[in-house]
Amino acid sequence: MSGSLLLWGMLALCVFWGVGLHNRLMRLRARGVSALGSVEKHMRVYAELLRHDLAGATVVQDAKPAPDAPPDVWTGLRSALLEFEEALNAIHARALPTDALAHLGQCFDAVQIAWRSLMEVPPDLAGPVVPLAMRTQWDTVTLRVETSRAGFNQILIQYNDALGQFPARMVAGWMGFKPCATI
Repeated sequence: MSGSLLLWGMLALCVFWGVGLHNRLMRLRARGVSALGSVEKHMRVYAELLRHDLAGATVVQDAKPAPDAPPDVWTGLRSALLEFEEALNAIHARALPTDALAHLGQCFDAVQIAWRSLMEVPPDLAGPVVPLAMRTQWDTVTLRVETSRAGFNQILIQYNDALGQFPARMVAGWMGFKPCATI
């Protein structure tokens, strides 16, 4: 009698532990999906700002065609923006897709590098390549994106750590939980 009671008690303990683990991992993943929505919202504003500013830069470039004009300094930023927008659209395939998140982070970094290289272009007689108002808007949106990105990455690190803890790592894969990449 006491042996079967002990067996039922151990079974109940395992079931309750499994349910608690599942709920904890679901809660962490839900926080990650919610934070991804915030990151995506700010990144879409970022992409729209870039699109708007690049359209204005194209008009300025087209307004003064010269035979000895330097190559279009905005080309690198335009191509990085296109890839960035494609990466933003790809993150909706499934909840926290590892490959799409890693690609989005790389594309965001490529946009930042293209922006920095654009900022290093020396001014000409018409003034700096990037107007001051555009720089201010860029810095404001970049701060929002970086803040939301850091919060999202912190949540995913907690989620990945929870997946890697000893008892959880043995059963988390069976429950359908997989580690996620940070942005």
